[in-house]
Amino acid sequence: MDNEKSTINATGTVTPIGNNNRNDAHNAIDKAADKVQPSADKAAASVHSAVDKVQPAADKAAASAHSAVDKIAEKVPAVADKVHSTVEKLAESVPAATDRLVSKAHDTVDKVTDGAANLSERLNQKAADLNVAYGRLAETGRSYVRNSPGTSVLVALAAGYAVSKLLGSRRH
Repeated sequence: MDNEKSTINATGTVTPIGNNNRNDAHNAIDKAADKVQPSADKAAASVHSAVDKVQPAADKAAASAHSAVDKIAEKVPAVADKVHSTVEKLAESVPAATDRLVSKAHDTVDKVTDGAANLSERLNQKAADLNVAYGRLAETGRSYVRNSPGTSVLVALAAGYAVSKLLGSRRH
């Protein structure tokens, strides 16, 4: 084909497929809509009537709610003032209570410290008394050994024998 212009001519009629079915369906839908329309209008009228009847009650309930909210809003500052004053009283009493607790704690610590100091002094005194008593006993023992050395040796031998028997019986 050499760049020539070609023209094609066709003659005949084109029949749309399904036009009759489409028109029938539209007609059926229109008839159904015409039958349903009065019922839909009645339902809409009933809903409007019900809304008109309920509207005054809803308005009254809303007014009542607004009134209750206004009353509560009026009381809130008074309650807030009471809470604030209670908090201030607590804040004032807390330092006093804290001071009392600290004072009692200091007193208790002082009592425990004094008791420990007294106990320490008594124990030191008892230790000194025991040292004195031990010194006397040691001196008495030395003087007894100097005055009667033979008896002292016999007593030491008897004591050693008794201790060996006690310890020897535990080995078996």
